Order: sequence, then structure tokens, then C-alpha cells
Amino acid sequence: MILLDITYQSITWQVTLFSLVGMINTALDFFIYNLLTKKFSRIPANICSTSIAMIFSFTANFFVFEPTAINATEQATKFIIVTATSLYVIQNIAIYVTTNIWTRPSKAAYALINKFEFTKKFSESFISKNTVKLIATVCSLIWNFIWYRFYVYQ
Repeated sequence: MILLDITYQSITWQVTLFSLVGMINTALDFFIYNLLTKKFSRIPANICSTSIAMIFSFTANFFVFEPTAINATEQATKFIIVTATSLYVIQNIAIYVTTNIWTRPSKAAYALINKFEFTKKFSESFISKNTVKLIATVCSLIWNFIWYRFYVYQ
């Protein structure tokens, strides 16, 4: 009886590893993003933070998707195309939309977070910028997993 199939074919194992890499990558991205938004507006800060995180992600995802052959130049090109689309198009559209058009998620997050005594010190701006970044990150994670699995690291 196999409790957990951790072979290349196991989508469960790939999702688990991808999630772990994603958490580390996202923490790095958010840390840099929050540092940069102290001096820069959200979209330029996002471009810088995601670029740095992308370098980590490319290397780490080789362990997740275990390509049958390594052609670093081809895989790097595919990775950059897929990830750049995710980070510079999808994320920035999501940040723009949730900052300027559909602001309800940020307002709801602020209302929810203010219900707890230990989080009342967070400013509305801090909550807003991280809420929109979180939404953008979820959009890009879904995009990236699909494209990495079936295109970049095949």
C-alpha cells in the first residue's frame, strides 16, 4: 500500500513542493515589495520585487518539476516568458484593478483586520497594498503552475 506517491508523475507531490517554493518565493517578494513601497509607488516596487523573486524561483522549480532533460537556455527562455507575463502583466493588472477599480477586497480586509486588537496598528495603506499584492500573487501562482508543469519544465 502506497501512502504517498512522490514520483515525478504525482501531481500531489508537485503541488506540495510548488507550494513550498511558492511560500518562500512569496515571502521574499513581499518583503522586498514592502521595503520598496516605502519609497516607490506600488507598480515599480512590484516590478523590482518580482524580478528578484523570479531568479530564486527559476532555480528552485527545477527540484519541483524534475525535467527529464535539462536545457538551461531553452528552459530559461520559456521560464522568463511565462513568468514575466505572470509578474509584469497579470500581477500588475490585478494590482491596478484592485487598487483603482475593485477596491472591495482591500476594504473588507481592513475591516476584518481591525477587529483584532493585535492588528489594529496596521495602517489602511499597509493592509491595502498587501491585499492587492496577495490577490495578484494568487493569480500568478495559478498561471505559473500550469505553464511550468506543461511547458517550461516538461
